[in-house]
Formats: sequence, C-alpha cells, structure tokens
Amino acid sequence: MTDTAIGFLIVGIAMLVVLGVVFAISSRPRPAGDRPTPPDGVHLPPPSYLPVVVSIGGALMGAGLAFRAEGQLANPFLAIPGLVIFVLGVLWWVRAANREWREVEHGGHGSHAPHDDPAAH
Repeated sequence: MTDTAIGFLIVGIAMLVVLGVVFAISSRPRPAGDRPTPPDGVHLPPPSYLPVVVSIGGALMGAGLAFRAEGQLANPFLAIPGLVIFVLGVLWWVRAANREWREVEHGGHGSHAPHDDPAAH
C-alpha cells in the first residue's frame, strides 16, 4: 500500500469518526427541562474579517499538505504558518462572539435602539 493510499485511508477514517460523533450528539435524547436561551438582543453578528482569516489558515495548511517534498508529511513553510493563522483566527473569533454575548447580557449592545423599546410599538 502506498503512502498516498494510507493518507486517504486515515482521512477517510477520521471523517467517519467525526460524522459518527456529530450523529451521536445530535440524536441523543434531549431533556424536557429548560434549555438555555440567548439574552434579549442577540442577533446576527456584525461583519467580520475573522472567517476570511480562518479560511486563509486552512488554505495554507492544505497547500502545505499538497505541495510537499518527497518523503515529507507536509511543507513546513506553508503548513506551520497556516496552523498558527488558523488557531489564532478561531481564538479571536470565539473571543469576539463571547464579547458580544457579554455586551448583550449587560445591556450595552443596542439596548436603547427603537426596535427594542416595547413602548415604541
């Protein structure tokens, strides 16, 4: 079996494992009790460059795996910066989402907008 075939086998097994975990989580019975709901005012996030940053990191990692020298797992000059950009982008994205959640929870994010005022209707 060639290295390429082994790589495809590993990727295929990893995909099946991830799909199995997602299926197991989504099909488990949900308790009938209270489900957490977002606070009033939670809405679509504002435009952000962070999805593009995460995509660039993923593309660099993919390029590092595709454009490698013979006998290497990946091209370190593409894959390592791609991994760093990807991880930092995800962390910044999560921080931005948490910051918006806290602002909405404490009434600092658009709480005085006319559409939020029940007396204005």
